[in-house]
Amino acid sequence: MRNRKNTWIIAGIIALLVFAVGCSEISAPTMSSDADITSESTQYPPIEGVIANLESQGYRVVMTAQTALDDNDDECDTVIVDRYARVNQGGSLNLQGLVRLEWLPGIIPNDMTIEIVSPAHCLGVADFYPHPTQFNGYLNIVWDIGALDLPDDFDFDNLVPLYIHDDGTVEEVMHQWRGGHNELVVQTNHFSRYIITSRLLF
Repeated sequence: MRNRKNTWIIAGIIALLVFAVGCSEISAPTMSSDADITSESTQYPPIEGVIANLESQGYRVVMTAQTALDDNDDECDTVIVDRYARVNQGGSLNLQGLVRLEWLPGIIPNDMTIEIVSPAHCLGVADFYPHPTQFNGYLNIVWDIGALDLPDDFDFDNLVPLYIHDDGTVEEVMHQWRGGHNELVVQTNHFSRYIITSRLLF
């Protein structure tokens, strides 16, 4: 009888330890590569068609600076980062120094896993999930300009963040600058695809 009681006690302790470990990691950001892509992460149109459509409208998608230095095809892999977010807590989520999401407490409508997907990490493109979540205010999408491949004499008036509607139509979005031209900030009240482009000057 005592052995059976001890077995139940040990099983209970193990269950509590597993639960504690899980809770301690529940809000930690996680990084994935294209081997781990879920079906939720493929709701947007293929990036190749989007790029061609943008160029026909006078925009060129900006490449990342690291890709320009390395000339490595692997840099164009899909990259995903996610974290669990709670309604009553603010937070941020950073995709390898390229783009960062910032939110204040009470902005997200419910506890959820927030995900940023770079469908081709050599480009200034970011897809946000869950799509199309509507928020109780605005979140900041912050692009690190130092992570982009721009010439030294680049005219920042020609840097254009775009919002891509579900039907593929393109909309230029208002933005602000932080630290001179160090960070470009776009505010959004829902998740979608955002792209950093430069105007094609003919």
